[in-house]
Amino acid sequence: MTKRPIDIARRLRVSTTTLRHYEEFGIIPLVLRSPNGYRNYTEEHIAYFICIREMMHGFTLSEIAKMLRPVMENKHDEALWIANKAQAVLQNDRFVCEQIRFRFLQKKKPTVPKELTIDAVSKLTGITASTLRYWDKVSLISASRCATNNYRTFTPTHIDEILMIQALKFAMRARGEKYAVEQIRKEMKELSFSDTGKIETIVAGIEKHLAAINRAQIRSVYALYNLCTQIEENQFFEI
Repeated sequence: MTKRPIDIARRLRVSTTTLRHYEEFGIIPLVLRSPNGYRNYTEEHIAYFICIREMMHGFTLSEIAKMLRPVMENKHDEALWIANKAQAVLQNDRFVCEQIRFRFLQKKKPTVPKELTIDAVSKLTGITASTLRYWDKVSLISASRCATNNYRTFTPTHIDEILMIQALKFAMRARGEKYAVEQIRKEMKELSFSDTGKIETIVAGIEKHLAAINRAQIRSVYALYNLCTQIEENQFFEI
């Protein structure tokens, strides 16, 4: 049974233009046309539309596309692994946030060696080596160089700087602002590492933001799983 675009749009509280955009973006199955040129949306298309609307709570349209295109190729597990990878990235963000809290808000700082390699710093902080290299390149941090091999080396002070840069980056994201090196540099100059009150406020805001994203992503993944199940069981429900 087919449904008119206007009926689906009203039910989902979107415009028919939005439905066409999803079609043009390639995240729903092929839509057949009636002899008079009207789109014939089926219950399967409706299931995709519902899934997309739910997934937009936790992911961008580009991220959703990466998950739904394998679904359309009947590669459901691949789609779910992509969703799992997104959750793993968020889990790492939470780990970084925990390191920020431990580093700045515990009465006793965790002990780290006086000199560390970039890989050791990456493991301690949860921040990728490529990001650390970029921050050094743009002078957000100033890594030392080993005299024998010219490799970057880091000290406990660098750890403080790196985690605070990431905290400010998280805070910008939580405020809905685009990450900007110059803004981070400005805020780093204005922030004292001993100002635990301000740091506590920053960290609490980050934790709240990450928790909200986690809930939204879980809701989105649940919608993706439901779509895969409906397709596998060929059980589509009218709206």
